[in-house]
Amino acid sequence: MVVRHKPVLFIDFDRTLFDTDLFYEWLGDERFSRLLDLTACKIDPPDFAGMVYSDSVPFLVRMKETHRLVLLTFAMNTALQRRKVRGSGLVHYFDDIIMTQGAKGDEAKYYLESTGDTGWEHAFIDDAPLNIDSVKMVNPHITCIRIDRTPLPPDQLEANLRPPDFIVETLGAALHVI
Repeated sequence: MVVRHKPVLFIDFDRTLFDTDLFYEWLGDERFSRLLDLTACKIDPPDFAGMVYSDSVPFLVRMKETHRLVLLTFAMNTALQRRKVRGSGLVHYFDDIIMTQGAKGDEAKYYLESTGDTGWEHAFIDDAPLNIDSVKMVNPHITCIRIDRTPLPPDQLEANLRPPDFIVETLGAALHVI
């Protein structure tokens, strides 16, 4: 029996699948103390599932048919990120979840090498130009898509960064370029 592997789609969490700005609104002016209280389970969490962008679930359902889905998320506070990801209701769509404090390009390379799937037409979706640059630098064969849900400040659009292969405003639009 021949096992057929699917190409990998690495997907960012914050501002790609999850409305982080809405979460920050929920935190309010006392953001840092509320983050500490939330992480320590001193206050009830918000409805994280209600903070998932409306196009996230339909996109994940569709892409799961053709790709191995890997959540690749940066987490300064791993406990908080785990709560957000679990509370989002999206965990079961993913084949693997990687939470990193390092460069996403290195994590993608390590994942592909560890699974033996370096030769496929893999893709990566993220909102941050620095993460796109990191993945393109280490994995030039991966198709990189920057999702532009909210306008970025000009200082985050540095000219010396490797550009994405595509820029989309919604995950629905990403379906047409993957």
